[in-house]
Amino acid sequence: MKNNIFLITFLLGVVTIFCSCSDFLDETPNKSGSAYIYHMDQLYGMMSNPALYLTNSPEPNALTRGATESYMFQQLLLGDGVELDPEFWFTGMRGGFVSAYDLYCWKEEKLKDQFSMNVIWNPSWNRIYTFNTVLENLDKVIQTTENIRQQVEGEARFGRAYYHFMLLVQFCLWQEEAPGIGYRENTNANEVPDRRTVGYTLGRIYEDLQLAENALTKAGRTTFDFKHNFRPTVPTVQAFRARVDLYRGNYASALSNASAALKAYNTLVDFKNDPLYKLYSSSEFHLMDPTGKYIEQTITAQVMTEINNRKGELLAEYQEFYLPNCSTMDYSGCVPVSESYYHLFDQENDARWIHFYNNYKPLERATGLIQTLQLEGEAVPNCIKWADRQWMKPAWCHTYIRFYGYGAYSLIGMTTAEMYLIEAECLARSSKTGEAAEVLKTLRQTRFMNESVANNIGGSVQDVLNERMREMGAEWRFFDIKRLNGAENAGIYIRRRILSDISDPNSVTELVIAPDDPRWALPFNPLEAERMNWAQNSGWEE
Repeated sequence: MKNNIFLITFLLGVVTIFCSCSDFLDETPNKSGSAYIYHMDQLYGMMSNPALYLTNSPEPNALTRGATESYMFQQLLLGDGVELDPEFWFTGMRGGFVSAYDLYCWKEEKLKDQFSMNVIWNPSWNRIYTFNTVLENLDKVIQTTENIRQQVEGEARFGRAYYHFMLLVQFCLWQEEAPGIGYRENTNANEVPDRRTVGYTLGRIYEDLQLAENALTKAGRTTFDFKHNFRPTVPTVQAFRARVDLYRGNYASALSNASAALKAYNTLVDFKNDPLYKLYSSSEFHLMDPTGKYIEQTITAQVMTEINNRKGELLAEYQEFYLPNCSTMDYSGCVPVSESYYHLFDQENDARWIHFYNNYKPLERATGLIQTLQLEGEAVPNCIKWADRQWMKPAWCHTYIRFYGYGAYSLIGMTTAEMYLIEAECLARSSKTGEAAEVLKTLRQTRFMNESVANNIGGSVQDVLNERMREMGAEWRFFDIKRLNGAENAGIYIRRRILSDISDPNSVTELVIAPDDPRWALPFNPLEAERMNWAQNSGWEE
């Protein structure tokens, strides 16, 4: 009998979900560590837990460090939207954040370690286990109404499909016949799903999404429920199916589903004028003149809404979400955007640049650059000398931060903005460039300071892809490269100068990840692979 890690992680996951809901506080645990399930209200309560997509804790005032999980943020460091140049890393960072640098270098041992499993692998399977627990007990418990039963089934099938897809895009190649992630549809800890193929996994994902839509329709959950947006409705399913379709190059279906989702809910936030999304000042930095005696310019780091001040309400108030699936980003503030990414923006007019990127946060971590100088008899911190300013690229002062509290938060769940971008890309790919441009203009009207500048956009595929990068952040670039290389043979490489020895500034070498590199399928944790009897992904074998 296989003693695999599912037995530990799944039971921990179900205990967390059960014990965090008031519905189960009085239940008697059975020998497996989970609670007895005898009534549909319990299953309904499990599906009402925001921790399924948002936080570890359902308490409304528990937004402290650890409440929102670090999930899927590592891909920020793997794409071409960020840059840790050897000079900036060695001279500026002075060897700090080695974990971030190891990921940036695609280091095998870092991608395989226990921490990586804890932020990608375990959270997905734990939730899949919870959804399977619900589905297995649907017809075994005391029933309430048929509508409730259908709603619970639809929500559980959606969640199972959602996390299987997240695993698929990270641990599998794009090709149909490549090894997939399997499909877990029971709670037997010793029954490991066969990997099968990517095509098989996708087929099961689509099947669950269709069954979810059918069940939610029967339950009357056909309109978007903004107040409880962590509970999927039919528009949520359509928005996610549009994302899956786009990734696979199924553009006609992606367009249909994105349009259906937008018909149900299409709010775009004009955050540049909304007090909820105002900027907060952070650290000040002083740029010295060539003599080193005077401050030539003082700049202030700024970040967007402080999520902790909202006491759990921010994401409900963030009106562009179809699904509030968020992540903390432990490496935010130390990973600058790449030079190519920097030049994508109209930095005077694009409110996204002003709110999400023009923050100077990397300088707070650049201890090799920031100095305390004596100026007119006073000690002045956070000074940057003229000589250092000469070799620094402007891009290295900026990183992507969408929300900020105890660390930075990134958006994982589907947004209305993402649906507009999917619509535009699918239209552009079908040569409807005029219509694509109009969709982009609708989005940009809420993103630009100047209306005429917002309308200065074409409708080519590249126009859409550039807009997608501006809107969705460097974190999504890893997935977009993977799907563009797969669906479109785009031929996109990852090329970066790195240090083979992080303690030696002369050990500069080039990292090249080609479009057909098998390492686009990230490695499994070795212990996990062994316990599941899954072969390690190609390119990562020890």
